[in-house]
Amino acid sequence: MAQGFAPALLTHLKTLMAQNYGGIKITPAGFLKALIDNNPNLDVSTIDGERLRGLKLSTDGGHIRDVRVKYLPRITYDQVSERDDCENDVGFSYSESSIYAPRFAKLGFQLEWNLVERYEKAASDLVNMGTPDVGVLREVETQLMHCVNGIISRINGTLLSDLTFGVNATTGTNATKLININRDGSVLNLSDGVTEILSDAQQNEFVGDVILVGNGTMNKFEIAKGSIAINSAGLNLGSQTGYSWYHDINSANVPTMGADAVAAFAKGSVGFVDIDRYISWKSGPFGNSYFAQILLPVESGEGVVTTMPFNLQVRELDCPAEAYDGYDTRTMGRGYQVLISKAYGLWQSPSNQFQPTDRLAGNNGSLIYKVTNNCDPCDSIVPPFADVV
Repeated sequence: MAQGFAPALLTHLKTLMAQNYGGIKITPAGFLKALIDNNPNLDVSTIDGERLRGLKLSTDGGHIRDVRVKYLPRITYDQVSERDDCENDVGFSYSESSIYAPRFAKLGFQLEWNLVERYEKAASDLVNMGTPDVGVLREVETQLMHCVNGIISRINGTLLSDLTFGVNATTGTNATKLININRDGSVLNLSDGVTEILSDAQQNEFVGDVILVGNGTMNKFEIAKGSIAINSAGLNLGSQTGYSWYHDINSANVPTMGADAVAAFAKGSVGFVDIDRYISWKSGPFGNSYFAQILLPVESGEGVVTTMPFNLQVRELDCPAEAYDGYDTRTMGRGYQVLISKAYGLWQSPSNQFQPTDRLAGNNGSLIYKVTNNCDPCDSIVPPFADVV
């Protein structure tokens, strides 16, 4: 029968395809993964003794707080006096930057009893999910996992669109810088490829490994690195270190980046801000709903995957009612409604942290590149013993 209703024997497609089953695949969201893997840690106590951890605006006790960070500019060469006197040369004044979560993503779906009763028996088995545990039918859990790609893609795409790139000290602007990975392995071009990006990181005074996020040509280079040994120019591109790479397919489709783009970040210069709502006194049963936090993956694949918490509300619908089923508004029967949500935002290091006279004026720890793979300067190379006409 159609729509997954149980025939004599029904095998779910995900059983056959395992990790390659399309329903629960997540399009590579490298930027979100990079933020979670490298998130700055704001570990402070509030005035009432609760704590804010990571870049969360919610305390362990479920209260939401406004957070601002303060900073002072560093002193520049021209502000230092060569006179031995008792005059003041500078006056400090703190600036402030707010950490906030202005974005919101929500996805809701409904599962009717009169559909589940026609599925195979396993669909109606009771399972627990979330913290604290929410008891639901297994089919609820199955359909929830098919929602993950949509909500992760929405959050990741919005974060990418909110990106602001700072001034690159090597160019004096925040415009995209062109980087070429030379296809001629006999040329030792030090103003080229990843070497140039890492050199830029030093010129922009990044500390630690650089976080790289992007798509296209750079990702192809990362794939090929495993097969690259020492080339004829004496450079082993396959062992080049000093950065972490995060592939992000969606970054090719946002105006802030585009095709073949690579964003470079200093650690601590970008962060994922979020709010956990259904915790502490706001979790558990309330009315016809059950409230909890649930960890969902932000990537597909084998092994240990990166996860993040979402707010989960499961409503028990005890009477038929008009509702939208994804195609049309109709009377839907008794069952469950599941709502997954996240309040979030992007934090970036302020671009005014350096004075106008500082060599890093306008820098915020985020740089943007476009990567090509051209043969330069291959045209000028003459093979040994060739006849020159």
